[in-house]
Amino acid sequence: MPIVKPKRSRPHMDMTAMCDVAFLLLTFFILTAQIRVQEAAEINPPTSISGIKVPDTDIMTISLDKDGKVFFGIDGQPNRVSMLENIGEVYGISFSDREKKAFSLLPNFGLPINQLKSYLSLKPDQQGQIKQPGIPVDSTASLQTNQLSQWVFNARKANNKLRIAVKGDNLAKFPNFKNVLSSLQSQNINKFNLITGTEAPPAGWTND
Repeated sequence: MPIVKPKRSRPHMDMTAMCDVAFLLLTFFILTAQIRVQEAAEINPPTSISGIKVPDTDIMTISLDKDGKVFFGIDGQPNRVSMLENIGEVYGISFSDREKKAFSLLPNFGLPINQLKSYLSLKPDQQGQIKQPGIPVDSTASLQTNQLSQWVFNARKANNKLRIAVKGDNLAKFPNFKNVLSSLQSQNINKFNLITGTEAPPAGWTND
């Protein structure tokens, strides 16, 4: 009597569970990802081995690019709108609801106050084509020549919990940085964070 050989079948793997996991991970990353907003200027700060991180909330950032141009920004759309209203009262400028909305979406900016309304009237793609000249930050106390001091003051007026961070380009010159410090010291601000790039610590280094 002949021997009946069982029919051989190829190995089969059920991929349903793996597909479910892949879609769950994809959904998680999509929902938790944050849109990267275009900055007003590209800043390449020097590196350091500090392990202290700048907080994500209640932060005021003053940036200085390689050409000495100063840029300013705070977090939180309501805070930005309140700050804009405060600065408008100082300079006698009124902003429309549309302009306030446009300003609330700016992570930072570098424009004299007299150019701000025309900039806010532009579409986002048009704004990206504008080369911003920087905020006036002369060492004098004039409202027109040192507008950075007014932005700092009215930002803290909008949110008194703001912590200050200064981000300077690696190629920025010290006299320009000194003007920024003078603007802060004129309001008795002597404590702030410096934003730097990350650098690998040497062997045996600890963040005490």
